[in-house]
Amino acid sequence: MVKNSLYNSQKYPWHLLTLQGNQYHLQILVKNTQLQVYQMKQWHYGRIRLEGHFLGIVDVKFSNNGELLAVSSLDSVIRIWDLKKSIKAKEIVCDQMENWNICWLKNYICTAGEGGRLSIFGIDQNQEEIPVFSVENSFASALAANNANIAVGTDSGSLHIVEDPIEKRKLHSKKVHKKMVRSVKFSNDGFKAFSSSDDGDIKLTDLTKMKEIKTFQHHYSVNSIDVNPIDDKLVVSCSSDYKVRLWDTSSGQCIEQFNPFDKKDDKLWAVRFNRDGSLIGVCSQQGQLSFYSRN
Repeated sequence: MVKNSLYNSQKYPWHLLTLQGNQYHLQILVKNTQLQVYQMKQWHYGRIRLEGHFLGIVDVKFSNNGELLAVSSLDSVIRIWDLKKSIKAKEIVCDQMENWNICWLKNYICTAGEGGRLSIFGIDQNQEEIPVFSVENSFASALAANNANIAVGTDSGSLHIVEDPIEKRKLHSKKVHKKMVRSVKFSNDGFKAFSSSDDGDIKLTDLTKMKEIKTFQHHYSVNSIDVNPIDDKLVVSCSSDYKVRLWDTSSGQCIEQFNPFDKKDDKLWAVRFNRDGSLIGVCSQQGQLSFYSRN
């Protein structure tokens, strides 16, 4: 890996990172009421500041075309930002603590949170809520979607897959981890899902059978994972031992690991591939953000 450091903030801890495209938007989440979006080209960047959140930001996601940014905050409101115009386009009001995690499903916003309830909101003028399912006494700790299905991970270690959540809403569930699910990602073909947990494992699950295919033994709490967007051959993870690991999905073996920051006690919260898989970004609790170009 070749390191390309971009930014260091002593003022704010960063908890989430999402990348869109190869040289357009880089978004960094701070647990604050301000959001910063960076426009990147060959490591030169301009910053867009999005304001109007009354409490701390808990999740952010780009739309599939990268033109909209959904931002969820502790004031129980999801705000949709038009990045071309740098203006707030819409607001969606949620029930309290039910918007901890958000993701896009085509032109819908999916949200899940503390009550274990998964809901979908249209982003048209009506913004009608579509209840999908609810898991009692459960916290929806991880959320992902592709063009057809939604995946929800919970604090009990369970993985829930909802087929066709708009119409059929067929639910498949399986307990795959011993502790809280921290992150979940679909494979590119949509037939498998990767999940990471506080139990120190990354699991690969066959969604057609809801059967575990492989375990990647991490040994420490795995806070975030991402799947190579090109071919599923690589998974990247970051964990509570302050290291980033790159995994071969065929063998299940770790093929590279490194500590991205000089501070050995800087907790890593999020790691992401860019769109063509050539770049890995990682951000930390102590306000550091680094990028690594794959050799």
